[in-house]
Amino acid sequence: MAELNPWYVTGLCDGEAAFTYHRAGGNFCVSFGFKQRADNRELVEDIRAFFNYIGSIYHAKGSGPTKNSGNTSPSVYFRVSRASELSVIIDHFDRYPLQSKKKLEAYKIWREMAIHKVENFRNVDYDKMRALAEKLSSNNLKTRAFKVHLR
Repeated sequence: MAELNPWYVTGLCDGEAAFTYHRAGGNFCVSFGFKQRADNRELVEDIRAFFNYIGSIYHAKGSGPTKNSGNTSPSVYFRVSRASELSVIIDHFDRYPLQSKKKLEAYKIWREMAIHKVENFRNVDYDKMRALAEKLSSNNLKTRAFKVHLR
């Protein structure tokens, strides 16, 4: 395991991370993710170690071409979605800010969602979360690393 420089982590995340959410029924799950091809598994493990082993690592099988895309390679995905762990991600990116305008804007919206969720875990204002979610989805449409989550 390599010890990573915090600015290196921010740089990787500026290009490859996702600050996103998904809805499960009426609930919003806020998450941070970092995905790489399976042959970069060690890098994903190093990122998780950098963040003190919070979150989980998932594996995705590759797939053949579909109507809308080509082949996909097997991948490894680090995701943090537990409310109690999101503060570690926020602390890092507040100390070592993202540099790209689009990703920084997505982070700011996501950060507001995450903090609201953490501070109001039992009493989340769903109207506020929905408004932020729409704003984040609109911002994320401009970035290839994101998918629309409003459906």
